Order: sequence, then structure tokens, then C-alpha cells
Amino acid sequence: MSGARGARRRPDQLPLGVTLRHQRSFSNFVPGQNAGAVAVLRDLLTAGTGGVVYLWGGSGSGKSHLLEACCGDACMHGRPVAYLPLGGEHAQPEMLSGLADSQLLCIDDVDRAAGDSAWEEALFHLYNQAEQAACPMVLAARVAPRTPDWRLADLASRLTAAVVWRLRTLDDTERRDALQLHARERGFALSDEVVTFVMKRLRRDMVSLSAFLERLDRSSLAAQRRVTVPFVKALLEQSDD
Repeated sequence: MSGARGARRRPDQLPLGVTLRHQRSFSNFVPGQNAGAVAVLRDLLTAGTGGVVYLWGGSGSGKSHLLEACCGDACMHGRPVAYLPLGGEHAQPEMLSGLADSQLLCIDDVDRAAGDSAWEEALFHLYNQAEQAACPMVLAARVAPRTPDWRLADLASRLTAAVVWRLRTLDDTERRDALQLHARERGFALSDEVVTFVMKRLRRDMVSLSAFLERLDRSSLAAQRRVTVPFVKALLEQSDD
């Protein structure tokens, strides 16, 4: 039934006791051309012998998703994890100190450290500490490790010696699959008709599509409505106002 199932609420107001839950994992990662990267990460997590994997790719290629999937997998097996996005507003080089005591290190936006002496020095020491402790490390960046932006030659050498994997963005068919999979995990269905409508109206990168999916989840919960083309159209028209 597509009508309201209770009192109408503002689009951003959730019913009492209702929260959005969507955890990024290997199971909800649509690999596309990146199945090899998933296999490499799974091997790293199960080997127990340390090692470094360097993922790189453009926005929406799945870097952060895979880092979170690695963290979730390690936590599920009771292993302490350290996750740090260097692009975070409050990130400081001192935050890297002591992270090698974990059993998995995941660092996002690692290319943000390039050209900053304090960050490069801290990252270099962390890399060495993790290597000595046989702590596996997964790094993610927008660019390949072999870049002239690194000032510290020893750090650049270590990064290029990692298992380097370039992530490819999904094609339109794979993006459709990802949208429908992530919607199911959130507890609602996206029909082919709705997905086609969304893909025609929004930018077709996964960052934009995922952000809209979260908004759609929140709005449909607040309105107690099924997700239909008219519902999506109304939501998009609110954005245009």
C-alpha cells in the first residue's frame, strides 16, 4: 500500500525509535572490475603475517567501502582495529602514534599526507612499526603511490613496494545493482522503474547515488511510504525549491 501508514512527518523526521543502519561490508560491495582487490584484501585479513595493500582510484570507486569492510571483518573476528581518514577535519599527525598496537590498520585519504613533512614523517614511522609488529595495513588514496608529491623518499619507496591495486568505477548496470542491493539491506525495495528514474535525474556516480539513497531511506521512513517514482519525484522537487 503506497499511502501513509500513520501521521505525516517532515521528510527529515524519523519515527521514534527508528534509526538508519547500513554497514558497509564485503557482502554488500558490488565488485564490478574490482573482484581481484576484494580477494587480495581477504587474503591479507586471513594471512596473519602483516603486509600492506594500497588501494587507489577516483571518487566513488569503493575505496572507503572496502576499508570499512576490512574493519568490520576484523572486528567480527575480535581483532582490534585502527581506522583513520586523513581527510578528516580534526586529523593530526600525532594521531598515528601507537596505532601499530592494533591488529589491522586502515588509513583513508593517505595521499593527503603527501607534501606535508610532519604527516609524511608520522606515516613513515607508523609504516615501520606496523611492519615490525606484522600488523596488516590497508591504505586508500585518490592517486597511485608513485607520485612526485611525496617528499620523503623512504616513505615513497615503501608505498610503491606495497600490493598496489587500482579500483575502477562501476558501469551503469553495476550501479543499478548496487543501488538495489543497498536499498534491500536498508529494508526497502527499489523497482527497476524507480532506479531508471533516479539514474536519469541524478549524477550517476556512486557518491551522489549513495547519498540520495540515504536521504530516500530517511524520507520514506519518516513519511511511512513505499518508494515509488512519484515519491522520488516529489523528493527531488523539494531539493529544487
